[in-house]
Parts: sequence; C-alpha cells; structure tokens
Amino acid sequence: MDAPNAVQRIVAIVLIVGGLSFPVFAGPVYTYSGQFDLPIPAPDDPKSEYGQGWMDDALIEVPVSFTIHDLDVRISLTHEALFDLQILLQSPAGTNVLLNPAGNLAFIVRGEDGGLTAYGGSVDWFFDDEAEVLIEEATEPFVGAFRPVWNLSLFDNEDACGTWRLRIEDWWHADTGNLDSFELIITVPEPATAILLLLGIGLITLLNPRRT
Repeated sequence: MDAPNAVQRIVAIVLIVGGLSFPVFAGPVYTYSGQFDLPIPAPDDPKSEYGQGWMDDALIEVPVSFTIHDLDVRISLTHEALFDLQILLQSPAGTNVLLNPAGNLAFIVRGEDGGLTAYGGSVDWFFDDEAEVLIEEATEPFVGAFRPVWNLSLFDNEDACGTWRLRIEDWWHADTGNLDSFELIITVPEPATAILLLLGIGLITLLNPRRT
C-alpha cells in the first residue's frame, strides 16, 4: 500500500471511530399542550364521594412519528392538599414515569398555628431531569423546575407518536382539586453520528485502491 492510500485509510478510520463516539446532538424541539378542566378525583370514580380516586386521564395526541432525544413536562393544577397526589406520565408505548409520589413530605408545612398541615394551592411545575431540585425536596411556594421521582430519560429513543396520558390519583379523603393544563416539550436528536459514519464509509469506498 502506497503512502497516500495509507493516509486516506487512516483518515477514514478516524472518521468512523469518531462517529461511534461522537455525541448525538439535540435537534428541533416540539411542544404539544392541552387545556383541561379535569376535577381531581373524577366525579364518576367510586371513591370520589370521599375525595379519593383517579382523575380522568388528560390526553395529548402527538400526530407525527419521531424519536425522543429528551422530554420535559409542564403541569398546572390546583389542589387542597398536594400531599395527596400521585402523578404519572404514560407514553404511547406504555412506559410509565412517576413524576410525583403520593405522600410527598415536602408538601407538609407548618401552619399559622404552628402545627403541621398539608399544603394546598395552585402550582405550576416544570419536570426536567436536569433541574437542580428534586420534587421531593421542593419548598414553598412549590413552583418552578423540578426533577421527577423517576427519570424522564426512560422515554428516550421511543417513538413520540400516539396518545400520551397524564394520570393523577388522589390517595386520601376530603381534599379535591383540578388539572388546568399540561404540556410536553420533546427534543429530537440530530443524526450527527450517522453522518460521520456514512462519511467515513464513503471515503473508504471512494479511496480504496483498485486492484488489477
């Protein structure tokens, strides 16, 4: 093998190795949202007369097919006792991620009388795996960005197309609330790795010396 061909092969190999180790960059971001007026719990849940039970699922339809690189969730709701709420997000593939656990002690606060009580009110939560504060370590007024209990990265590499379900269960009696809205923020990957691999393979093919 002569020197020019040897150099060309080395360049191609470096490109292929680089492609295998090169990070997949975040690409376009798509947002899908819905406005809801869903009581928590749903009136037709058998336990609702005691203030317990499931909310009717809040549904968002993603009409196009693409791979998930990163997913964040925004939720706006009102409830008399946030301590009561278990909140899950389910993907079209059936993957469930627990965003907030029922019995979250972060929502037990000291009242004006000095006693402990469950915090209630309107909140706007942005769930993001990269947020600094875990939802179980949230503090008043309980608004802003939080890490969910389970990582949203469980949805990575799934197809986003289909019906997404936000599911909320009220575990304890007496207190009720309402879901106002929720939103999916989905980032799609840029195929940087595939581009580098194809470039390297193409160089090997084009620069391979002809044999006679």
